[in-house]
Amino acid sequence: MTPKNTLWALLALMFACGMVDAQYAALHMRMPPWWPLFSGFLLSFLPYYWYRLDSEARRFRRSRWMSSAVVALAPLGIPLYLLRSRPQGRRLGSLARMTGFALLMLGATVVGAVAFLVMPG
Repeated sequence: MTPKNTLWALLALMFACGMVDAQYAALHMRMPPWWPLFSGFLLSFLPYYWYRLDSEARRFRRSRWMSSAVVALAPLGIPLYLLRSRPQGRRLGSLARMTGFALLMLGATVVGAVAFLVMPG
C-alpha cells in the first residue's frame, strides 16, 4: 500500500464512521461495543502506517518518541513529523496540506452522515 492509498483508506473510514454514527442515532440504538474499538484502532493505525511509509520513502529516521507521538497524539505528532522531515522551504506547504486533509476528513464524516440520512427506506 502506498502513502496515498493509506490516506484514501482513512477518508473511507471517516465516511463509514459518519454513516454508522448517523444510523445508530437515527434508530435510537446503542452502537455495538466492537465498532468503537475497531474504528478507534484503525484511526490510530492508519496515520501511523502512513507515517511509516512516508518516513521510509524520505529516509527519515523514526525515533521511538516520534512514533509514539504519531500514534497517541496524532494532531500534535504528525505536524511535528512534517516539520522535522520536510526541507526548509516546504514545511509550511506540508502543514497547509495536512490542515486541508484534516478538513477533508471532517467533510467525509459529515458526508457519510448525510448520505445515510438521505438514503431511501
